Amino acid sequence: MLEPTTQTAAQQYVFRPLAEEKSELFTNKDVERFGTDEFCRYELIGGEIIVSTAPRYIHQLLSMRIAIQFSKYLEKNPLGEILATPGLILSEYDGVIPDLIFITHERRDEILNEKDGKFHGAPELVIEILRPGRVNARRDLQIKRELYEMYNVLEYWAVKPQQKEIEVFEIGKEAKVCAENELLKTSLLPKFKLKIKQLFAN
Repeated sequence: MLEPTTQTAAQQYVFRPLAEEKSELFTNKDVERFGTDEFCRYELIGGEIIVSTAPRYIHQLLSMRIAIQFSKYLEKNPLGEILATPGLILSEYDGVIPDLIFITHERRDEILNEKDGKFHGAPELVIEILRPGRVNARRDLQIKRELYEMYNVLEYWAVKPQQKEIEVFEIGKEAKVCAENELLKTSLLPKFKLKIKQLFAN
């Protein structure tokens, strides 16, 4: 079994999930055997399967609004693509389905597997919309954040519907929070501005 080289929560979780209780880890091939399920999302972190139910209305609405703002920008600046719920295969024991990703055309061509239609590697930007509950918050704000950093995702945005804000984690930098009355900018997309107030409007 792989052992973590440091003691971060993500590495402990990724490399040693339930190590005291189970001797065998699941792989992405095991998850594939479950087939597709329109009501559940199956993800794999450190050989442990995580099942999420279908997202709520506000979750879907925010995802759509973010995608629309990106799409408007990318029509004029064709640097890459904004994609919803893509399959990311990060290792044999790590496979996730983030809510949204931005990926440049160059990176897409590098990591897209034509055979299974999934990305075998990390995109430049990952966006997750938080679900209610402490367990979900810990998974998205700690476990997944450190997982994405480990696999060199350049930016990770955690969208918080209840607080009406977005926490931005940029690799190698301290996290920052963009509130409802701010514009979110990213070095990945020159002159791009995500209107957060418009995002959370009723």
